[in-house]
Amino acid sequence: MIEKLKKEKIVAIFRKVPFEELLPQVDLLIENGITIMEVTLDSPSALNSLYELKKRYGKDIHLGAGTVMKAEDVARVNDIGAEFIISPHVDIEVIQATKELGLTSIPGAFTPTEIATAYQHGADMIKIFPASTLGAEYVKNLKGPFSSIPFMATGGINEHNAKEFLESGYTSLGVGSSLTSIGDGDLVAFKHKVEAFTSLQVK
Repeated sequence: MIEKLKKEKIVAIFRKVPFEELLPQVDLLIENGITIMEVTLDSPSALNSLYELKKRYGKDIHLGAGTVMKAEDVARVNDIGAEFIISPHVDIEVIQATKELGLTSIPGAFTPTEIATAYQHGADMIKIFPASTLGAEYVKNLKGPFSSIPFMATGGINEHNAKEFLESGYTSLGVGSSLTSIGDGDLVAFKHKVEAFTSLQVK
């Protein structure tokens, strides 16, 4: 999963997107080469959405659960077929439950201490959250002491600043409302945003 994240770079985050709006977005994402997607557990019918997406698209997508706050939720989404677990914070029990089930662990962290704690307990990648608050340059400082850790930037990432975050040293980007919250189901605008992300040329 980490290698897929390094290659594709973009994780499309669906937070509180109704299922009927989610499907046409997923179709467009796949058409444009974005296959890694996250459904947050604070979304309405999140477990059902995860189940239906996995059933419908199978191996065409790599599906994860986001905003995972409890270890017991890891088991629930594992049964549905989620491949990775993302949290907004560092919870050792969630990390351990994720690794015990053979899933990829991506907890959110903000400070060097949180990063070290998460990685020491088995995290595969660290999500810097909220990334836009710290700025794109933050990861350059982290790469000194934490050179072996892959980082994902999430929070405030959009088509205008995505390239800057990747060029600063982030392995991947979690992109939520700036991509998947489309007004009035405007799929044309959504397609343009998807194309902006997939056309990124990173040095």
